[in-house]
Amino acid sequence: MSQTTPISTPFVLPSFRWRWRGGFEAAFVSEAGNRQTQNQDSCLHAPSAHAPVFCGVADGVGGGAHGEIASSVFLEHCAQAPRKTFRDSARLLRWVLAGDAKVREAIGRLTDQPGAATAAAIWLLAFGKAHLINIGDCRVYRLRPRKTECSIERVTLDQTYENVGERHPPSGSPDDPARMVGVGAIGTPSLVAARVREGDLLLVCSDGVHKFVSDNEIVAAIRAGLSKRLSLKEICSVLVRTAKANGGDDDASALLVLRHSWLGVRGIYWWTLVTAALIWLVSGFAIGAF
Repeated sequence: MSQTTPISTPFVLPSFRWRWRGGFEAAFVSEAGNRQTQNQDSCLHAPSAHAPVFCGVADGVGGGAHGEIASSVFLEHCAQAPRKTFRDSARLLRWVLAGDAKVREAIGRLTDQPGAATAAAIWLLAFGKAHLINIGDCRVYRLRPRKTECSIERVTLDQTYENVGERHPPSGSPDDPARMVGVGAIGTPSLVAARVREGDLLLVCSDGVHKFVSDNEIVAAIRAGLSKRLSLKEICSVLVRTAKANGGDDDASALLVLRHSWLGVRGIYWWTLVTAALIWLVSGFAIGAF
């Protein structure tokens, strides 16, 4: 179930000068928590930041052995999904489920202790479509900056013990993740189709961000970053720093995906020139023919 919160604040879309490339762009920032010696989160966009097909964030579960291995192995497995697989939701779900065994095999080569991760991931399709999955408590938000406001919508639902209707362990909490990769607790990942319009952003983050940065703060960071023409990576850094400043001790990861306009200011200018030149040439040939 998605939750949409319109934020009615003054907002002016910056005058971006994009070329004709359109499509998507991605960037991420991931940092160890204030009290952590090692960052067990992993982030990935593939094959590149300027032509991403897959984007994901995975959180190595605290206390597990080699959580950073679990998170990175799972994302790499997801990124290798063949195109025919991530275009079909049933095939994609089977591919994701196979990642549980991949993680267990990788951890088993290092230790007898289990290593686990929670994750949220996106496969970007043509025409602004995307398939999204989440396992545990990593999240995906969709933000829509427009002329007078910026809305934020949580696209995924945390798979906590409370949300899946299961009893949590005696030492745990109802807000702890009930689904994890690598320990046979992957369950059935939530897989949804989403529409990403031109100008929309998708935020993928670990609980080290969303537990300490409110929806209003996320919107404020996005709005200010776009208005100042900050890069996506710089905006991600603002979100991670905000989480840590708000008392977050957990590893914090934020990944942003932006769908560009196919024709921006510069693109429209050059398209107009090219069209005018073609009309002139065609007119010239037509006159010469007579």
